[in-house]
Amino acid sequence: MTTPYSRPIYIDAVGVGGFAAAREYILTFTHIETGHSVSFPAAIQNFSDTHTAEISDKVFADRMDPLISQASTGRKISLAFKVLNASVEEARHNEQSINMLIQMMYPKLRNNGKASTGSFIKISGFNMLKDSPTEKSAICLVNKINYSLNIDEGFITPNTEECHPVSITIDISAEAILPDVPKGSPSPIPTNYPSY
Repeated sequence: MTTPYSRPIYIDAVGVGGFAAAREYILTFTHIETGHSVSFPAAIQNFSDTHTAEISDKVFADRMDPLISQASTGRKISLAFKVLNASVEEARHNEQSINMLIQMMYPKLRNNGKASTGSFIKISGFNMLKDSPTEKSAICLVNKINYSLNIDEGFITPNTEECHPVSITIDISAEAILPDVPKGSPSPIPTNYPSY
């Protein structure tokens, strides 16, 4: 018995997950406190990486120009990606992964009943998130996860009690945590750039 679809879908027999894995199109989210991680075969839909310097200026009576100083620099990441389901098993797995990703937003509860400060998540699998030449990931404090079902792309309905979307878009907003550079370690900024 074949799985009914509300519209025809042309996907290789290995499924979207196999296709993405073969090309390493995998986004992985790891909860720093617990070590739990989830991965999605993902097609990036939208990405923005905003770096903002916090500037303050002071005006003095004996100076023509204000005294300008920089307090800190923040990095905000916005990432939207599409998760596709080619089978009932793939749909169930991806839905469980979405639920786990949402749970990662909540801080870990310690033995004394108090919550850990912040819920930090490492995002890896996308080269634009590199924190340094050696680290191909970014550690973030996620402040929004929104997922939406792309209804026009159809559903997988194996029985009357299950209805899984073929396509889900996940939208994430996060504040990146800039990594510490220990004394004596190489600078995270490359000293030689390629010539074109």
